[in-house]
Amino acid sequence: MTWGKRRAIVIGLLILALIVLVWAASKPTAMRIPTNGVLVINASGEIEEQKAPDIFSALNGTTPIVLHDYLDAIDTAATDSHITGLVVRIGPLETGWAKLEEIRTHLLNFRKSGKPSICYLGYDGIQNPEYYLASACKEIWLVPTAPVSIRGMMAEALFLRGTLDKLKIVPEFYHIAEFKTATNMFTEKKFTPAHREEVEGLLHSVYNQYLEDASSGRNMDRAQFEALLNRGPFASSDAVTNKIVDRLGYWDQVQDYFKKRDGKWSPISLGSYRSSVSNDGTERIAVVYASGLIVSGDSGSTPAGGSVMGGDSVASDIRAARTNSGIKAIVLRVDSGGGSVVGSEVIRREVELADAVKPVVVSMSDVAASGGYWIAAPARKIVADRNTITGSIGVLIGKLNVSGLYNLLGMSTDSVTTSDNASLFSSQQNFTPAQRDYIQKSLDQTYADFTKGVATGRKMTVEAVDKIGKGRVWSGSQGKELGLVDELGGLDRAVEVAKNLAHIPAGESVRLVRYPEERSFFQELLQKEKDTTSESQSLESMLRHIVSQMEPVQARIPYELHIR
Repeated sequence: MTWGKRRAIVIGLLILALIVLVWAASKPTAMRIPTNGVLVINASGEIEEQKAPDIFSALNGTTPIVLHDYLDAIDTAATDSHITGLVVRIGPLETGWAKLEEIRTHLLNFRKSGKPSICYLGYDGIQNPEYYLASACKEIWLVPTAPVSIRGMMAEALFLRGTLDKLKIVPEFYHIAEFKTATNMFTEKKFTPAHREEVEGLLHSVYNQYLEDASSGRNMDRAQFEALLNRGPFASSDAVTNKIVDRLGYWDQVQDYFKKRDGKWSPISLGSYRSSVSNDGTERIAVVYASGLIVSGDSGSTPAGGSVMGGDSVASDIRAARTNSGIKAIVLRVDSGGGSVVGSEVIRREVELADAVKPVVVSMSDVAASGGYWIAAPARKIVADRNTITGSIGVLIGKLNVSGLYNLLGMSTDSVTTSDNASLFSSQQNFTPAQRDYIQKSLDQTYADFTKGVATGRKMTVEAVDKIGKGRVWSGSQGKELGLVDELGGLDRAVEVAKNLAHIPAGESVRLVRYPEERSFFQELLQKEKDTTSESQSLESMLRHIVSQMEPVQARIPYELHIR
C-alpha cells in the first residue's frame, strides 16, 4: 500500500470519527423522570445571565447552567406530578442581590404548590446573601456545626490612591457629575461626601428589602428580625432557638426525610432536569442578552471567563429579532455597569429602531447602570428588580501617569509627536491645559447626549433627568419612584409586559427565542478554529481591546462596591 493510500485512509477515518462525534453530541437524549423525584439545585458562586459554552460542553451535549435554568426548572417542578419536593443546597454566593431576588421569588411561588422545599445550609460562609435566598424555602436546615453569620449589612469599596502614591503613579480623571464615582478608587483614599451619600442610599434600600423579604419568609415581625440581625452572628444551636433555621441536620438526614415521605430518595439534578422544561407557544418573544463590560465591536470574554458585551454583536442580535416577522416583541435583558460610550450608542440606536417596529421591554438584572442604562432608555417599558443597581447617568475620562514609577525603577521613555494632542493619552505625562479643555468639552457633550437620550426615552425633561442623574446610582425600587423604571419584577414580569404590549393574551404560553443563539458542537468547533487563527480574537488582542476602552469618554459605574 502506497503512502498516499495510507494517508487517505487515515484522513477518512478521522473524518468519520468527527462525524460520529458531531452526531453523538447533537443527538437529543430523553431524560426519564422517576416517580417521586426530588429536584436538587446547587446554588453557589456566581450565577450568570449568559455564558458561551466551551467546546467540551458542546461535545457532551451540555451547556453551562445560567439564571433562567434555575427559574424555569423551579417553575416547572411546581406543577410536575413526577416532582414531589425541592432541595436547594446553598453555598457561598458571589452573585448580585437582584438575581437572588429573582430566584427567591420563584422559590416562594414553588411553596404555593404545597410540595416541601428545603434550603440546606451545609457549607461555610453562610451570610446575609445566602440567608436571604434560604428564607424563601418552607424549611431551612443547617449542618450542626455551621454558624449563621447574618448580621447588619455593610457596603465596602476599595481605594487604591495610597498604593498609587507609593508607586509614584499619578491618577488624573475627570467626570460628570459629583456622584460619578467609578474612578474614586484611583483618586481617593476614602468616600467623598457625595460618594458616601450615594452608597448609604443604595445600602439602606437593599437592607430594607432584605428585612422585609426575609422576615416575611420566616413568618416573623420585621422589627423582630432586625433585632436578631443586630445580635448576629449565631451559633447553630442559637439559630434554631431563635427560629432563624428550622432544624439541624446532615445531608443523609435530608435524604431520609424524603425516603420516609415518598418511600425512596430519587434526586434529580438541575443540569438533568432542565431538559424537561418546555418552551412551547404559538407566539414568539425574543430575549436578547446584554451582559458585561460594554466595548465597541464584537462580544467576547475576559481572561477570567466573564462576559464582554460588544456593541456590534448585541446590535446584530436586536436587529435579527426586529427583522424576524415571527417575533412579536423583544425583551432586552441587561446586566451591565456600562463601558464604551460608542458601543452603548450603537446598541441604543438599534433598540430605538426595534421599538419602532415591535415592543421592546428592558429587563434589568443585577446591574443596568451608566452605559447599561444608556442602552435601556429608548425601550417602551423598563422592568427592574427591586435590588437592581441602575441609573448612574454620568460620564468619565482619564488616565494613570506612570512616569514616576518608571523613574523609581530606573526606566525611561522618549517620544516624537506631530501635534500637541498626539500625547493626549500618553501614560508618561499629565494632561496639558489645552488637553484638559478638550476633555471637559468631550465630557460636557457626552453628558448632554446621555441626558437627552434618557429624557427622550423616558418622556422627561433634560432638567429632570439631570436632577436625578449626575452619575448617581439608585436601586430598582428608588428608580421606580424617580421614573427611571416603569415596573418592579424579574424577567418573567418583563415577558408578561411584552406580551401585553404585543396584544398576546395573558394566559397564552409563548416561546422564548434567546439571543445570542446557542451553537451546536460543529458550530462551536468551527468558531474555535476561527478564534485560534484570527489575531483579532486572541487573548492578547482582547486584553488590548479592553484596555483601550479606558481612553475615550466612558459611561460606567463604581464596580468595586460590595454589599453584604
